[in-house]
Amino acid sequence: MRDSLTGLEYMRLVASGEVEAGPFTKLLGMRITEVDEGRVVFTAELKPEHENTIGIAHGGFAATLLDSAMGCAVNSVMPAGRVFTTLEMKINYVRPIRRENGTLTCIATLIHAGGRTATAEGRILDADGVLYAHGTITCFLYKETRHE
Repeated sequence: MRDSLTGLEYMRLVASGEVEAGPFTKLLGMRITEVDEGRVVFTAELKPEHENTIGIAHGGFAATLLDSAMGCAVNSVMPAGRVFTTLEMKINYVRPIRRENGTLTCIATLIHAGGRTATAEGRILDADGVLYAHGTITCFLYKETRHE
């Protein structure tokens, strides 16, 4: 089914729950709450299993949230049959993420989509708009082929 849908159509089905989110997204408790062309919003809450040994979010938590949201922002402009994979990502951690920060929102927006690469940026904020991390991504774009 995914092969016949544009990235935007597919992302909207995931956001609505009509298509199941990926296993890793579910594992980390991330949810897509908004999808528009070139813009995707995820939410997540830090859980004890996401913490490192000093009781704050492991850097991989923020990295995964940013990678997922920014990648989906890129996917939201892909025509049917075209997909992406992360080529490079840069993250700036601004302050530690703790459970008491509550629900975090990651807003990702497309910067550029060309024939072979696309870039996007994202920010992780709390309910008060406090910034915790931000980043950019470069994705490689290609026609999907299945190897079975």
